[in-house]
Amino acid sequence: MWAQLKRMLALATVVAGIVWVGSSIGCQQGNQVTAPSTSELVPSIPDVAALPSGVTGGDDRQDFALHPPESDKRRAPIHIWRCLGLDSAQRIAVMACLQSHADSARAIIRALRESERSYVEQARQMRRAVLDSLRQGLIDRQTAAQRMREIAQWLREQLQNNPARQEAQQKLQELKQALCECVAAVLTPEQQQIWQCWCSGGTNCCPTGPDGGNGGDHHDGDHHGGDHHGGGGGRGPRGNG
Repeated sequence: MWAQLKRMLALATVVAGIVWVGSSIGCQQGNQVTAPSTSELVPSIPDVAALPSGVTGGDDRQDFALHPPESDKRRAPIHIWRCLGLDSAQRIAVMACLQSHADSARAIIRALRESERSYVEQARQMRRAVLDSLRQGLIDRQTAAQRMREIAQWLREQLQNNPARQEAQQKLQELKQALCECVAAVLTPEQQQIWQCWCSGGTNCCPTGPDGGNGGDHHDGDHHGGDHHGGGGGRGPRGNG
C-alpha cells in the first residue's frame, strides 16, 4: 500500500508536466488527447470510512455472515471544479489524480474486508463446536443459545478492534492528503488558494462577487455536496466547494 501512495505522490509531478506540455503544444496536437469536461470531473470520489462489517446469523439455524457497511459504497460529490476554472490540460491531469485516488481507496477497503474473513471463520468454527456439543447432549439448547450470543459478541469486538481497520483509516487519511497534493501540483497560485480551502474542509471556498467569476458555484456545492448516503460532513475533504 505504501507503494500505491508513493505512486500517487509521484503522479503529482507527472501531471504537472502534463499541464506544462499541454499548454505548450495544445494548439498543435490538441486532437491527440480529449480533455474531460468539467461535468465529468464533478460526479464523485470514494469517501469510504473503514467501518467494520456487520454480522448476521450465528444461531442453531444460520451460520455467521459478514455484511460490508454501506459506507464502502459512499462517494463524496465534488463541485469545486467549475469554481477553479480548469483549462483542458489541467482537467486531463486532475482526472488522472482522481482515478489514482479511486483505485487506491478501493484497494485499501478490499484489503480490510479480506482481513475480516479470518475472524468470521474462527467464529464459525466455535459455532460448529457448540452445535456438536448440543447434538451429543453435552449442553442444552439454552446453554447453546447463550454461547452463540457470546461468540457473536466476540466477533463484533474483533471486527471493531481489528488492527487492519485502524491501518486502513490511517491510509485513507494519507490518501486524501495525496489527492490534495496531486491536484495542487497542476494549479495556479490563485487556484491553489481555492483548492486548499476545500482540502482543509472549508465552506464557501469559491470567490464571490463581481470579480469572483463563479460566484454562484458555492451554492451548487452547498446543495449537492452533502453525502446522500449518510455519514458526517466533518470528516476530511468533502464537496463543500
